[in-house]
Amino acid sequence: MRASASERLTLVVLGMLSIALRAVAFFRYRFDSDEPQHLHVAWGWTVGLLQYRDVFDNHAPLFHILTAPVLSWVGERPDVLLFMRIPMLLLWAAVLLSTYVLGRRLYSKRIGIWSAVLLGLFPTFFLKSLEYRTDNLWSATWMLALVALTGGPLTVVRLFVTGFFIGCALATSLKTILLLLTIAVSAAVTWWFTSPRVPPKRALPLGTAFLIGTAIVPGAVAGWFAAHGALANLWYCTVQFNELIAEGRLPLDRWLARALYIPMVAVILWAASRARPEHDDSAHRWRFFLGFAAAFFAATLFGFWTLISPRDFLAWLPLLAIFLAAAVDRLDARLPVYAGMGIVFAIGIWHSTGHLEDETEEDITMMRQVLGVTRPGERIMDFKGETIYRPRPYYYILEFITRREIRRGVIQDTIPEDVVRGRCHVAQADGAFFPPRGRAFLAANFLDLGRIRASGQWIKDDGSFTIAVPGEYVILTAGGEAQGILDAAPYHGQRALGAGPHQFRLTGPPQRLACLWAPAFVRGYSPFHLRDREFHGSPVFNPADDDRRAASGR
Repeated sequence: MRASASERLTLVVLGMLSIALRAVAFFRYRFDSDEPQHLHVAWGWTVGLLQYRDVFDNHAPLFHILTAPVLSWVGERPDVLLFMRIPMLLLWAAVLLSTYVLGRRLYSKRIGIWSAVLLGLFPTFFLKSLEYRTDNLWSATWMLALVALTGGPLTVVRLFVTGFFIGCALATSLKTILLLLTIAVSAAVTWWFTSPRVPPKRALPLGTAFLIGTAIVPGAVAGWFAAHGALANLWYCTVQFNELIAEGRLPLDRWLARALYIPMVAVILWAASRARPEHDDSAHRWRFFLGFAAAFFAATLFGFWTLISPRDFLAWLPLLAIFLAAAVDRLDARLPVYAGMGIVFAIGIWHSTGHLEDETEEDITMMRQVLGVTRPGERIMDFKGETIYRPRPYYYILEFITRREIRRGVIQDTIPEDVVRGRCHVAQADGAFFPPRGRAFLAANFLDLGRIRASGQWIKDDGSFTIAVPGEYVILTAGGEAQGILDAAPYHGQRALGAGPHQFRLTGPPQRLACLWAPAFVRGYSPFHLRDREFHGSPVFNPADDDRRAASGR
């Protein structure tokens, strides 16, 4: 049926609304803490660090490997996350196009278009597909696998290509294990409930081609890490560490979800038996297959996945959009329903993005200070890799699992020892993510400069202070460098100080004094003048300017 003029107009308006919202939110939607975490791992690849061994991460590696060249091209800049969101637009487009193709194959061109438009306005998909995260590559490769699978008669080549895309998804996210289970069960149920059935003799080469295609990318990744002696590190970070999530759930909570799983699957199977295709054509069989797959995936996710978040549904939402569009299309008043859903979804996006206020400046300001205070190779103690371009002295990221396991004593808080051992002189601003022992050490031995801190202490009234991290230090007043006696010798500027107590005697009237890591001061930072908001635009750093800044007392 040809779309009416009013329907075409509604499609254009909702499509333009979706694009306009995305264009604004791209620059203004806040950065999720996962984004710099992923970017720090990708940065590790650009400087020769080996994921899992040298840089902790509990995700599969393909996303970081593929985006590392983009980061290398972008270079060090405070607004890097905006640039790294650009490749996500390609993955977003791939998912929307795949949704359209599947909707057209299963039903009609009109449903394909409406499926893509509705998906683009789903708040969860809209927000997560903006972010620089592994889940976008995961959902895109999954949808490409479905497009390959449903493109015609089942052949060895088609199953091999489908398996290749599934293998890419597996090398991107271990949630693909659920997708593999979903495909296997959905294929078996479809084979049982539809006819004519594929003969077992033909199913064997098809299944073999699928498995070979699936194994290529994960096998290459595993082989590469094994060749570099880091396969055990990969296994620990992506499997053993993630298994710690389940230990934090209450047994009743865990087993209640699993107990409900069997009844849920039984209901899904009963519904499948009632909805078995009445017509022997590929469109009906694929509708049955994907409808069962969508229901089974959701039930399995709720029943067995231990830490469910909205991003886990990115591979499921395109199928939901297709079946939702198909259901609405049967209504006599389908156009008002489509328009109403689109408006409601757009309002949800507006609300979820903080009314489209600019929420990126805080992270950009912090990154600007990171690049101002530090130089390549200098370590920074942060939560999860938020400072992106600098190595961390502490191996584990301080997210939910790590913090809980530190409280349980499974993982040790060695932040003080690692900071000293790594000669780490810069840390992220104080926050609850730091475990108690490490947090107390940083609070006692680092001074605020704005959004970050540098090693040093406020000097007591009697002139005493302590150095925890050996290095070059300066003695400061609010006006610049102080004059006096440091450890019984005249102070004439930055001096190497070892760990332990020190004494400074001020020449002149009493003033508040601070001992600060010298490079931070030379580069224009002081605990007396916090720099919470700085100039806009990317700073250009010239090491030759450091001495001039120090001489001017900045």
